[in-house]
Amino acid sequence: MSRAAVGDGTLELAEEDDDRVRVRLGDLVLAEYVVAPATPAGDSPKPYLHPLRTTAGEVVTAVRPHDHTWHNGLQFTMAHLSGENFWGGRTYVRGRGYTPLDNNGTVGHVRWESLVSTAGHCELRHELAWRTAAGLRWLTEHRTLRFGDVSVDGGHWTLTWTSRLRNTSGRELRWGSPVTEGRDTAGYGGLFWRGPRSFVGGEVRTPDGRTADGAMGHQAPWLAFTGRHDVSLRTSTLLFADSPANPAYPTAWYVRAEPFPVVSFATTYHRPWLLEPGGELTLTHHLVVVDGEPDPARLAELAARAAE
Repeated sequence: MSRAAVGDGTLELAEEDDDRVRVRLGDLVLAEYVVAPATPAGDSPKPYLHPLRTTAGEVVTAVRPHDHTWHNGLQFTMAHLSGENFWGGRTYVRGRGYTPLDNNGTVGHVRWESLVSTAGHCELRHELAWRTAAGLRWLTEHRTLRFGDVSVDGGHWTLTWTSRLRNTSGRELRWGSPVTEGRDTAGYGGLFWRGPRSFVGGEVRTPDGRTADGAMGHQAPWLAFTGRHDVSLRTSTLLFADSPANPAYPTAWYVRAEPFPVVSFATTYHRPWLLEPGGELTLTHHLVVVDGEPDPARLAELAARAAE
């Protein structure tokens, strides 16, 4: 994909079929939001973004990898919610390890609230229902995906993902992770990214100099993951930036460069969240997709710009 194909940086929304929405930058599909995926029930179906591309046209997400088929692009999910698994696959049970249970819930699109496309940005808003394996609606989510701050010359663009969750179960809900259930270094949950296989062994950086091993469970305002692509041999960087408005800012990170590339804003890495009946929780996170490998000063600048 040549840079000439992306035009002047104007974004457009394209609703090309019933189950997905595409964000276009000229001829380039910058992002594809799969609203109603044909995901097996055991993988806890939920909307996700894939593919995500850089302004140079490189794909920076993976879908249904053979090692974890429920890792799909960029998605918002929970591994442990009062005994229900919205993550996919087996559930970690204290004293038993990963165990197959009949508890895989779903996150389903209910209705569009708005779809906005202007010269500077695109924004999608919709309502989702989090339903248990038995079909009970435990959470109502109002989700906003905002695509903008495109710089073709600078080789970057920004996604802001906001999820407002309301407990509609009529009971207290406990949002945890495998760490809160007794497994070390597995605090995943929340907004989660799975990178392409060529990113295995990529470079992880934080503002205080942590690498992949040192960043696991560490709290920092941003984290960058740089990988190299097959064929083109280019590098791309995913800059994950937390929002100061979040209740647990800065969020702890779940991150691995090996044996597969993953990053999660791990809201419940160290301790669970308790959601009272009718209570609400709002989380906002930013992702800056960058061509190349910016230096730390440039990463800090982009993170601050996204958080504004």
